[in-house]
Amino acid sequence: MDSYPKLFIPGPTHVPKSIMKALSTPQIGHRTDEISVLLESISSRVKKVLYTDNDIYLTSNPATALWEMGLRNSVQKGALHAVNGAFSSKWAKVSEACGYRYKSIDYNWGESVKIEEIDKALSSGAYDVFAMVHNETSTGVMSDLNEISDLLKNKYPDILWLVDAVSSMAGVKIETDKLGIDFMLASTQKAWGLPAGFSMCSVSKKILDRSIKIMNKGYFFDLSVYEKYYKKMQTPYTPSIPHLFGLNEVLNIIELEGLENRWDRHKEMRDYVIDWAKGNGQNLFSEDGFHSCTVTCIKNSKKWDINKIYHELLNLGYRMDRGYGDLRCKAFRIPHMGNIQMQDLKEYINILDGIIHV
Repeated sequence: MDSYPKLFIPGPTHVPKSIMKALSTPQIGHRTDEISVLLESISSRVKKVLYTDNDIYLTSNPATALWEMGLRNSVQKGALHAVNGAFSSKWAKVSEACGYRYKSIDYNWGESVKIEEIDKALSSGAYDVFAMVHNETSTGVMSDLNEISDLLKNKYPDILWLVDAVSSMAGVKIETDKLGIDFMLASTQKAWGLPAGFSMCSVSKKILDRSIKIMNKGYFFDLSVYEKYYKKMQTPYTPSIPHLFGLNEVLNIIELEGLENRWDRHKEMRDYVIDWAKGNGQNLFSEDGFHSCTVTCIKNSKKWDINKIYHELLNLGYRMDRGYGDLRCKAFRIPHMGNIQMQDLKEYINILDGIIHV
């Protein structure tokens, strides 16, 4: 057994040796031609993964910081938040902490975001920003972006659309430009399969134009500062250079796999876990038809001793998830994203089976 358990938690996710090796590449200066070449290579390839011509900004922050960045550069009248889990709830609290007028549309945890309530709230004219989480890591529910896109394009074209894709980006096909997403953010420790502490966002011209009109945004999160530096393929602040080398290697891996193969792999792993859960008499926490492609949240209907299973798995070299927050042991999650392949997943499930059916 390795010194450290293999991670089967929804983040940080498993990082293989090839990526760890890339992270240890010798440092280069952050104001050099070499870093500009690296940034250009990463940015152009991330655009392909996200199906976008938007600017891509790489930041040495957790994705939580980008919640605030998105809001500070977009909100003038108010922000409408769709809340259907722990992380969408926290994003709404950022609006509150920043002093913005905001409203939360509250769904039951495990439910997907629906357009009826969004339509009703936006029709008031009180909000110029709509913020949502695409894939709620806490509950394993993935909302349909297509129907929301149709609503915003056809009825509310001036509304800026902010999307947290923390646990779906690089694991799910998201056609950013076709959908019309103005600001999409993710950290790199989930489906990108890098260590924590780094994030990225896709930024449309529409939000850049809005940002210019907003005063008192501060300096650190001001998109115009990022725009100035990224035009020169530089970063406004000293970046985590190891993460850049790691991300470059991840993009190499993605290119070898092929995008469509990558999206299909995540769907196949989702289906495998769902079949296993149902075959063992368990139910899913997420709404039918909206199950995540990257993390499955299983309602512990059979009342398994999750803490006992957790410790037995740990002794065998695997770190299990026991459910998020108040769902601890009432539900548990099995991630299947990033560097996890079907072979890894089957190995984990087989060991889990051996513990459950002992």
